[in-house]
Amino acid sequence: MDTSLNFTLRIENQVTDNYCFTSLRINSKPKWIRGRGCPTFYSKFSNYSADYVNKLYNMVRRQSNAPFFCFTDDSDGIDSNIIVIKIDVSQYLYWNNWWPAWCKILLYNRKELDQFYKKIFFDLDTIIHGDITPIIEHDDNFSLVYSKWRGLPYKMQNPHKSMYNSSCIVWKNNKSIYDYWMKNPRGYVERYMGTDDFYHSEKIKRTALPQIFYSYREGCSTNQDNSLIMRDDHAVALLHQEPKNHILNIEEHPILEYWK
Repeated sequence: MDTSLNFTLRIENQVTDNYCFTSLRINSKPKWIRGRGCPTFYSKFSNYSADYVNKLYNMVRRQSNAPFFCFTDDSDGIDSNIIVIKIDVSQYLYWNNWWPAWCKILLYNRKELDQFYKKIFFDLDTIIHGDITPIIEHDDNFSLVYSKWRGLPYKMQNPHKSMYNSSCIVWKNNKSIYDYWMKNPRGYVERYMGTDDFYHSEKIKRTALPQIFYSYREGCSTNQDNSLIMRDDHAVALLHQEPKNHILNIEEHPILEYWK
């Protein structure tokens, strides 16, 4: 298979324009709580080895030379070219319903990112196989992926669930969101399944990112046929559900040619 990218890279002459990329890897496990157990979401996060961070960095680096951060509690094996910021999540491990995705809100209050006009976050289970210039040039204050694969039926049947997905986040200054969350962080964590539903139910203003994203399992529209295929008319595949990247084999999933 020809693994050459289908878009033109201009890294040599690129100006970073005061933006950066961020990622998140949390490897801590919560304590077993009598009568409550442990959050089931942790089984998902245990998949994300340092290899996931390094491959995301490589995919981004093919298109941009902007600084790349990884906020983590486990830096073992992470590429030395990545700016690693250690974070401590021990205080959250006993919270009911807390899981690592909540750490995305913590990024809105990191002084290391204050110097950048714009921040671009990707989940680790993302595969970038097309041009992400529309994301880099996106200029709204706070934007998420709009889950167009869910469609109107899902929205009508689940009015309390978000149609936005935080697998990619672009923001300029979200300190006000962090401050709002800090008024009752434990309460919000117990009330909502994650940050997406928190934004939705608390009516936090956000806009949609350019529609270059799709769900690798569910496609890019309602009742999509032929799931688990790469869609050349999009640029970014979200593997936010099973199976995860490392489970796939390249013979059946040639999209893995880009995940390296």
